[in-house]
Amino acid sequence: MNGLIFLTVICIVYYCVYKYYPQYIEQRYHYYLGGFVLIYLFIIYMFSYENEFMYKMFKNIHGTNKQSLYSNDYNSLNPNQDLKSMLTQKQGNRCSQCQNYIMMKDIEYYKLKYLVSLQQGGDNDINNLGVVCPNCMF
Repeated sequence: MNGLIFLTVICIVYYCVYKYYPQYIEQRYHYYLGGFVLIYLFIIYMFSYENEFMYKMFKNIHGTNKQSLYSNDYNSLNPNQDLKSMLTQKQGNRCSQCQNYIMMKDIEYYKLKYLVSLQQGGDNDINNLGVVCPNCMF
């Protein structure tokens, strides 16, 4: 949702500049903005609805030292892995906020989040935890 708001603001600013200062906007800038909007919407779509594909794609990204940026030791370094699996099954294999399907093989990318934050009176109980996808984490 934040991505769409950002895109709307950019389009409104472009429209205002085009309306009040048309001498600064050349024809090619319309094509640049159109291309930007299409690519931006495609990226939002891919991260929102094709999470499994995007995670698989980013698993193959390597750093300059030729090692994968996502290590295979993640499960041993993550002490909450079993807790995530248990909560995911309790939630019906869905994100607790957006209800997107959670792929069990990629559970390491999902995060634990308080359902009711501590600042709003939530407690540190397991019933106050939920598994959320990376899009819903913030």
